[in-house]
Amino acid sequence: MSPRKDAAANAESASPKLVLSFSAVLALTAGFVNAVGILIFAFPVGNVTAVTTQLGMNTANPWLYEGHLLAGIVLGFLTGAAIAGAVLAPTRALLGPRQAAVLILEAILLVLVATGLEVAGLKTQIAAVGIEPSVVHAVVTAAALGMQNALTSNFRGMAVRTTHFTGTITDLGLMIGRSRVHGIEKWKAMILSATFVLFLAGGVAGLLAGARFGGYALLLPAAICVVVAAAGAVHSQAQRVRVVGDVDEPEDVEAKAA
Repeated sequence: MSPRKDAAANAESASPKLVLSFSAVLALTAGFVNAVGILIFAFPVGNVTAVTTQLGMNTANPWLYEGHLLAGIVLGFLTGAAIAGAVLAPTRALLGPRQAAVLILEAILLVLVATGLEVAGLKTQIAAVGIEPSVVHAVVTAAALGMQNALTSNFRGMAVRTTHFTGTITDLGLMIGRSRVHGIEKWKAMILSATFVLFLAGGVAGLLAGARFGGYALLLPAAICVVVAAAGAVHSQAQRVRVVGDVDEPEDVEAKAA
């Protein structure tokens, strides 16, 4: 990575407001998707901890849950995170084309689930394999959330979880417990609190929308992902132009002096 790109990455990662706004919107989206997933599949597609527990219980009592659906959710989340990791590996920036690409991929997956995977030839191929459509929908939805959580977990300086909140509540508890000695980093506490509250709000919105529109409700978070991707790409380009201008300015002054 060039010095200019490093400078842009450092400038972006140093903005708590940017991390807050980015994470909060995605937490809202994840809460929405997870609520719709619970309505449709009866399982939380973004909470791998709960799904893993249910998978273990299913191992002891195979009649308790649909084991293949649970395993599919875990596999889908893992695959989504792996895809995001591969896309983001070459970059250190908080926002940029690669982050936008991950969000666009997430939006595409959500649209596929919302439309029932009505893609020419795809539904026929799935039926030929003998996989239940509900399992495929759950896997694809989990992959979308896995990509999103990997994206925010990749933030330099502070990994932010937007699809589940065991770690978030733990971090908040640690901050409160250590505050008398170490104080509280207000911006981190604000980010953790905002993502938690907006995930709850997303769950409320997802329940209402999912009950009314079913799977088509996922078109809304898909649209939000596209908007966030576009806004992030525009911000990244503006930031890069500003940083490059700051770097070039001393060179121009020296040239004029010569």
